[in-house]
Amino acid sequence: MLNFNLLAQTKTNSPKTKPVVKINSPAPKSIVTTTVDNKTKTIQIIHAASISYNAFKSNAKVLTGDVICEHDGATLKCDTAYIFDEDKKMEASSHILINKGDSITVTGQKLFYDGKTKIATLQNSVTCVEKDMKLTTNLLTFDVANSVANYYDGGTIVNKENTLKSKNGHYYSATKELAFHYDVELINPDYTMRSDTLRYNTTNKTAYFLGPSIIQSKTDYIYAENGWYDTDKEKAQFSKNAVLVTKDQKLRGDSLFYDRNKQFGKAFKNVTLIDTAQKSILWGDYIEYKQKKSEAFVTKRAMYGRILETDTLFIAADTLYHSDIDSTNNFLNAYHHVKIFKPDFQAMADSATFNSKDSIMQLHKAPILWSNQSQATAKTIKVFISNNKVNGFKLDGNSFLIQLVDSLDSVPKYNQLSGKSIRAFIVDDTVKKAVITGNANVYYYPKNKNKVAGLNKTECNEITLWFSKGDIERASTKPKTTGNVSPIADVDIANQKLKGFNWLYHKRPKSILDLHKKEVIITENAPNKNRLNK
Repeated sequence: MLNFNLLAQTKTNSPKTKPVVKINSPAPKSIVTTTVDNKTKTIQIIHAASISYNAFKSNAKVLTGDVICEHDGATLKCDTAYIFDEDKKMEASSHILINKGDSITVTGQKLFYDGKTKIATLQNSVTCVEKDMKLTTNLLTFDVANSVANYYDGGTIVNKENTLKSKNGHYYSATKELAFHYDVELINPDYTMRSDTLRYNTTNKTAYFLGPSIIQSKTDYIYAENGWYDTDKEKAQFSKNAVLVTKDQKLRGDSLFYDRNKQFGKAFKNVTLIDTAQKSILWGDYIEYKQKKSEAFVTKRAMYGRILETDTLFIAADTLYHSDIDSTNNFLNAYHHVKIFKPDFQAMADSATFNSKDSIMQLHKAPILWSNQSQATAKTIKVFISNNKVNGFKLDGNSFLIQLVDSLDSVPKYNQLSGKSIRAFIVDDTVKKAVITGNANVYYYPKNKNKVAGLNKTECNEITLWFSKGDIERASTKPKTTGNVSPIADVDIANQKLKGFNWLYHKRPKSILDLHKKEVIITENAPNKNRLNK
């Protein structure tokens, strides 16, 4: 409860006569004191060039000239003030200055102060300054007791290099925090942030946004619906539909961490990294991304997809490392439990590399390659891709190529090729030619009018085979030798296997859905029951 007393008081002889008091000399400090109850502190008039009171005109005391008042730890300075004792309110105008403590200062040209609520409303060229933070607006409410400033008709806050604008804003001096609503914009020399709801801490210079927000710079664009941004260290954490877009890449995840100075990002859960220049995509549940070198490290259900002209090459593994070689080519390393799917071929290995510049894929540690009805195994497999299609492969070390001849027979027949090295050439998804070198062995079933005629067994240093419609049509050997051909009636088909034969077609990925599926093995002792191998 506010009480304002006259600097001087005149007694009247008649209760009907209203007092008129006017003193033009300067008022000394503390000449006016107020008797108050226990809940209301004294408001002191520290200085005024003149104080007047005319009860016939108004019930307000009029203070003019270098007015200084003090109340509840706050000091008010102005040119003119009107004090209403009965309503416990004050009006002031011209060169208004409010000081609260040693830090916060509020200025304006017009003031209305409610002594009951201790709320000051300032108008016209209003500023609120605390250390290196300055708020400007045309209409401001200031909670003197709690040092809280509010504006509802547009305002601007400058904090060193950051400029904040919004329709509504609130500044809490105790916590050094600002809250903004509607058309929020944070402008920095390096970027601009736009949001619908934003909190900003002037101490740690961190912005917290709670709705759809955009951070845009000359080199990248960030969108998220929740998160924080340290404007001093330029580090950020985003969540809820978070996406980082650069010139050639787009990184998306359930949550995203980004260090703008290091140009380094991390994304978590349901992550995708799209390379628009390379026409490739990375998926996973964890990605580390180095923007400057265009490098990505992916784990947890990691998968790579490269868009080709007619289809897409997919590579899945426990861990993927991806980097751009130049503007048109990239490099990929895949580690552990590698699975590959493309409509014309599929593969498995412990590790793999793919270089789009020379279009060579290399498979290491127990690799398996399938194409149509053929299976290839070796210590190392190289797959050659040209014009977005597989045009061949090379097997090195314990090389073995198997081709299913007739899957409808009760006992399937297999063409088998083994040697130190096998080079195969593919046209239209079918092996057309194969060259086996070093301890070359071949078991194949020649046909006569599309019927299997027998089994040819050939062994020499080098064998070249030509295929027609998936079947071996002819062969040549070095040194020249004649293969042993047995009539089909005399062949024990089930036992015609070269050493190292291992038909693994059940492991072949049938679609991209199989790339991270656990492997199922059917045991011989329980043919109708499956068990998980890993």
